[in-house]
Amino acid sequence: MSVKKILYATNFNAQDLTTSLIENTLAMRQVGLEEVVFLQVAPFEGWIQALSEYNIKYKTLVEQKLFSSRILSVATKESVSVIVLNLDRKTRKAVRNSLIKNIIKRSSIPILIINDNGHGQEATRKELFENVVIAMDWSPAAGNALTHLFIFEKMLGSLEVVNVINDKLTIKDIRELRENLAKTRKGCLDRGIDAESHVYAGKTSEEIITAAKDYRASLIVLGINSNMNIFKNLFKQSSSYKIAEKADIPVLVVPW
Repeated sequence: MSVKKILYATNFNAQDLTTSLIENTLAMRQVGLEEVVFLQVAPFEGWIQALSEYNIKYKTLVEQKLFSSRILSVATKESVSVIVLNLDRKTRKAVRNSLIKNIIKRSSIPILIINDNGHGQEATRKELFENVVIAMDWSPAAGNALTHLFIFEKMLGSLEVVNVINDKLTIKDIRELRENLAKTRKGCLDRGIDAESHVYAGKTSEEIITAAKDYRASLIVLGINSNMNIFKNLFKQSSSYKIAEKADIPVLVVPW
């Protein structure tokens, strides 16, 4: 599998866009990236033209404002492999969060949410896949996210597999948890991926963000189930929304 085309949607102005972020995204050329479709609110192309140095094709679409429906329709029309969503933190919080939620809820395409506070934090200076935290509960959605992450295994530095406990566990539960952690870690090591497993306890969204800080992660990966009953799905997705909204580093949400 490869990532040949991505949609890069951003509401940054030319002078505010952190170039290291686009450079990190362009690192996907290691997994076959050939074209980038830019959906933007400002008509700037100067730095984009540097893509020709990488032999990457591009096209630009300029909108007055970003809407989830427009982003998703362009993604479908262009048959992209990943939607990159880079939103200015200066955007009104309710508007920003609503856009993130709507895209996560409706997209069948993986979404890479680039969280940038505009201050050039350490995470943006790292390679995107330098140190990844993946939330793992061994559901089909989480397993699908891990499989999707293997697409980028050539780019992976280290991988922290994090399970969050929400309830009191029985002895049987603890035994199964240990077995699952060991099996997942071994599967990664067998692929040549430097992986460690960890257990946290508490609210899933808060603990995943804490784990990302503890291990100085450059990326958080989440799997969501887009095929469930809509009401159950909204409940399950709430943690994904919160992580995508609050994390200070990029978040890759993989629908199943």
